[in-house]
Amino acid sequence: MEQNLDSIATLIKEKKTDDVSFVKLHSVLCFLLTQFHKDQCPKLAHFIVNHLRLVIEHPDVAASPDSQTLYLQLLQQWQNITTVLLEQRQNLATESKNIH
Repeated sequence: MEQNLDSIATLIKEKKTDDVSFVKLHSVLCFLLTQFHKDQCPKLAHFIVNHLRLVIEHPDVAASPDSQTLYLQLLQQWQNITTVLLEQRQNLATESKNIH
């Protein structure tokens, strides 16, 4: 399984989403969402945003208006989540500096 994730990661880095099955992309997305549930960090949220963009670019999604709409809505929600988490992190850093 780890080797499969490595090969998927390589294809994703090379932007070869056509070569990755939609099922694999969606599975990785589910894994990322599960990880986020455990650790709600802005970096992981940003990675989810980037991965959603890859899912949206996949030919199976591009060919389906309903799927495209769904994933675009998810993308917008995760962009908002990422923004909120970054703002929270910046506010905590500012408060920490003011205390010391």
